[in-house]
Amino acid sequence: MAVTESKPTGLTKESAFRIFKIVIFWILMINVIYYVYEDVTAYLYLAPGSTLLDTLEAFSVSIDCTAWMILIVLFEMETSAQSKDQFTGMRKWVIAGLTAACYVVLVYAAFGYAAGLADTYHFEPIENQSACDFANANFAYMAADARPIELTEKNCGGLEGEKLFKSPTDNVIATESVLPALVKLGWIDVFNSNAWLLVVLLFQIELSLEQADMLTKRRLLMVMVWKGFAYLVLLGCAIYWTVYSAFIDSWDAWLWLLAFILIDLNMLGLDETQNQEANNRVAAT
Repeated sequence: MAVTESKPTGLTKESAFRIFKIVIFWILMINVIYYVYEDVTAYLYLAPGSTLLDTLEAFSVSIDCTAWMILIVLFEMETSAQSKDQFTGMRKWVIAGLTAACYVVLVYAAFGYAAGLADTYHFEPIENQSACDFANANFAYMAADARPIELTEKNCGGLEGEKLFKSPTDNVIATESVLPALVKLGWIDVFNSNAWLLVVLLFQIELSLEQADMLTKRRLLMVMVWKGFAYLVLLGCAIYWTVYSAFIDSWDAWLWLLAFILIDLNMLGLDETQNQEANNRVAAT
């Protein structure tokens, strides 16, 4: 009499992998909402007469994060073993169009970070005025983690005795001691944004070669070497934020690294391997 193998019950490796990815993506979504809140706060301190470019620059972080959120979901859909064979015809063109739109936004966001860095080099010294002269006048001062804090009569006294500088585009002031930290964080933002652009470019090259059945071992090795370089830059940025910046910046940086490692595991076939193991168990019953 033939013995029928029973189907495994409980949480499998495949389902655990999927659940973990879903949790990470939801946490990233919460982070995106937080950055939108921060950018709205920063927008309130734009100087009167600010241009549309200044407004877009103020929202560069939330625009950037939103595009990244859409892009990583698209990468997950294209690389996941459960769905990557479903995108043909019109669906494939829709995915390509959304991906291209995200790339345009990411390039613009990288420009926004570069413009923000340039602004830190053009803070103008404030003469014959103290921080309290700007209190309760829709001004903010920059903390060492590059976050604006509303300037009020209660906290302006803490800046007394400091040499002050004003942003060329915003109603924001910074002390002489904080300004170098803003410049360093600005450079980290630029390095980070450009490294991520390199990562997604390499992902797209790898994905396109795989779909065209042209991903040879040599080409894969070249992609992985360049991707490894980009990840090293991103790792350095994450470490810098962990040591010198706010918790949310370092937390967000580590989460994005983890999220793209999960996509890399899709690309390497882990998800597909788990699917094949599940199919083999079903076939054996």
